[in-house]
Parts: sequence; C-alpha cells; structure tokens
Amino acid sequence: MQAFVWNERFTTGIELVDTQHHRLVDIVNRVGDMLLDPQLSDKTSLEDIFRELADYANTHFRDEERLMQETGIPAAQFQHHVNNHRNFVAQLTTMWRARGLMSAPADTLHGFLVAWLSYHILGEDQAMAREIRRVNGAAPSVAPLTAEPQAEERSTDALLDALHNLYGVLSHINGDLMRANSSLEAEVAARTRELTAANHKLQAEQRELAASLQRVSETQNQLLQSEKMAAIGQLAAGVAHEINNPVGFVSSNLGTLGHYVEDLLRVIDAAADCPPAQAAAQAIELPFVRQDLVALLAESRDGLERVRQIVANLKDFSHVDQAEWQQADLLAGLESTINVVWHELKYKTEIRRELQPLPPVRCLPAQINQVLMNLLLNAAQAIPAHGTITLRSGLADPLHDGQVWIEVADDGIGMEEETRRRLFEPFFTTKPVGQGTGLGLSLSWDIVHTHGGSFEVDSAPGAGSRIRLWLPIDGPPAE
Repeated sequence: MQAFVWNERFTTGIELVDTQHHRLVDIVNRVGDMLLDPQLSDKTSLEDIFRELADYANTHFRDEERLMQETGIPAAQFQHHVNNHRNFVAQLTTMWRARGLMSAPADTLHGFLVAWLSYHILGEDQAMAREIRRVNGAAPSVAPLTAEPQAEERSTDALLDALHNLYGVLSHINGDLMRANSSLEAEVAARTRELTAANHKLQAEQRELAASLQRVSETQNQLLQSEKMAAIGQLAAGVAHEINNPVGFVSSNLGTLGHYVEDLLRVIDAAADCPPAQAAAQAIELPFVRQDLVALLAESRDGLERVRQIVANLKDFSHVDQAEWQQADLLAGLESTINVVWHELKYKTEIRRELQPLPPVRCLPAQINQVLMNLLLNAAQAIPAHGTITLRSGLADPLHDGQVWIEVADDGIGMEEETRRRLFEPFFTTKPVGQGTGLGLSLSWDIVHTHGGSFEVDSAPGAGSRIRLWLPIDGPPAE
C-alpha cells in the first residue's frame, strides 16, 4: 500500500500546527506498514495506534482551538472548526468500539486517516491559517502561502479527492456496522430467549428455595423457643432443688426456734420476782427484746415464704413438668410471669388489673407465658420514665367466637404506622444496636399462630399502645 507522502501544499505556515501534522502523517504511515506486513498487524499494535491517535487528537485540537481563540477569529468559523474536531473524535471512538466487528479494521482505519488528514490539512486548517493571517495582517509568526493559480487548482482537486475518499471510508464503516448490528441483533435475540427461559427456571427455583428457607426458619424458631423453654425449665428445676433444701431446714429450724423462745420467755416470766433476774431484765430491756424477737421470727418466716413463692412462680412460668398440651389457667400464668419479670417493671411502671375470669384454655402454658412476658417487657420499654401498664381480659366477641383474650396496654410513646405494620417481622426493632434482637414479638407471633390465635394492635404516636392476644378456648383445630 502506498505510504502517505508529505507535500508542500499541506504546509499552513504555522510551525506548531505543521509539526503536529507531521506527527499524524507518521502515525498514518505506521498503519500503512501494518497493512504491508501482517506480522505487525496484531491486536496490541492496533490498540496502541488508537491510544496514540487519541493522545494526538487531544493535543492537536486543543492547541488549534487555543490559537484560534488567542487570534480572535470569528466565532462561527471557530465553532465550525471545533465541530470538525468533535466529529473526528466521534468517528475514531466508533471505530475503536467496533474494531472487533470489522473485517479489516487496520485497512479501514488507514483509509479513514488518509482521507481525513488530506481534508483536514488542505481544507479546514488552510482556511484557519488564511483567517489567522487576515486577522493578524503581516504577523511574522505566520508565513504567507504560495497563491499561484495552478497550485490553488491542484489543492482544490486534492481536497475534493480527499473528501470523496473520506465519505467512502465512512460509508464502508457504516456498512460494516450495519451488518455487524444485524448479526448481533439476531444473536442477542437468541441469547435473550435462552436467558428468558433460564430466568423463568431460576425464578421457579428461587421461589421453591424461598419456601424451603421459610420452612427452615419457622422450624428453627420453634426449636429456639423449645430450647429456651427447656433452658428455663432446667434453671427452674436447678434453682428449686438448690433453694428448696436449705429453705426447708431453715423453715423447720425457725419453727423449733419459735418454740424455744416461747419456753425461754415462760422461764423468764416465772423468775420475774427474783431481784437478780429483775436487774438482768432491766439491763437488756426485756420488754423490747420480747417484742422485737417475735417480730424478727415473723419477718424471717415471711422471707422464707417469699423465696418459696419465687421458686413456685419460676416453675409455673416455665412449666418444667408440663410440656404437653393441657388445660391452663391463663390468668395464673400471667401473675407468675409478672413475678418473674417484676425486677424489669417495678421501678418504672404501675400495674393496673382490669381482669375478668377466664375459662381454662387448651395450650402449651410455657409458650403462652413466654408471649405474655414479651408483651409485658415491650410495654415497659415503651414507657420513657414512669407510667402505667393496664392488664385486661375477657371472653369472645361475635368476631372471635369460642376465644378468650388478654390485653396489655401502656401509656408510653406509641408507634408510627410503619412500626405497627412491621411489629411482628423477624429482626425488626426500634431499639439501639446491641439492645434488642427484634425476635421477641416475631417468636410470639409464631407461638400464637401455632395455637390458632391472633394479635390485635392499636397504637398512635404519643398515645401509648394496646396489644390484645386472642386464643381459642379449645386450642387449634389440629395440634
């Protein structure tokens, strides 16, 4: 292929511009060498040419535009020149992106560069040089061009030939792109059909997997709940065993001690007339000791009874010996639960009871107590400083035939609608990080769902919250 040869007609008389044009001619001739020697026309070499062209265009166009601005040529001619620069960059970008789709990318690039270089130098840059000379007059930095008629005619012929070649190259590029696009569209359509089928299959598998994960999650929650109840039951059994034995003999000893005290007081009364006894009684303030001794024994018996009650409440809360479905007294379970969590309630809440008697309910008592505990703790946590938790109970209304309800209401901060809507979602919590897992009410919902029951929630910001637990008296339809 004939190399591009520099001609005097290409000279603009502007040293910076002509030097940069020589650089472009060198690049064009290197592309020509790649066509003459296939060993030079590899993918890496062609990509290096593209990168060098990009660097050239950035430098050359910037310098030309700066030169025109500094000279002050008319805005319309300046903008026309800028548009040509942008078009060159756009065409170069198109060929870069489509290089893998062209049958002969190096040949196409060479033809485009030769045609564009001739058009750019003979046409656009010559016009720029003439306008700069016109504005500057006889400026020494711009040398005059030969204006012989024959030379002008030859330049015009070369320009027209360059334009013709440039349009031919662009047409060839567009043809390659159209054929490539047509082939690509067919391939994309086929791939799209394959991907659509694969996507439908994947969606079906995802739905099946999601259902399986949901079942696993529900099973895990149930196992977690069972393990928690078992742990509480074991703790209750251990506490009962460790505490009941010493409490038993201390209680027995207190009873014996009471009898001994009564005997000693009778002896003291019998010796009341003895002067030494009178002196000793006066020295120890016997009337006060007699009164305080009885009070101390009574307080000790009350303390031991309180310990017994705590152990009984803990056992009743966990129902360590009652892990099967059975008829349960829900209000007794509520009282036991209150005693278990009383340390969380007593400093900031007052408990108000508006409870109506309930019939025995078939359920798993330990799990229902767990639900009641979560409701009580959430109510207490919703109260910023000090407030009231109101407990209510009742029988079914027409919409809940055969059911009973227990309600926990607080006068705390209340909930936004978004919070109320997500209240029973797993891991949803409004507490700061590290202060809650967001599982309490989610597990409660699972337990109540297993029992065939439901929740009724009423809340508004600043107006407190009310959560009502509904349970069927006879248990769920299928246990």
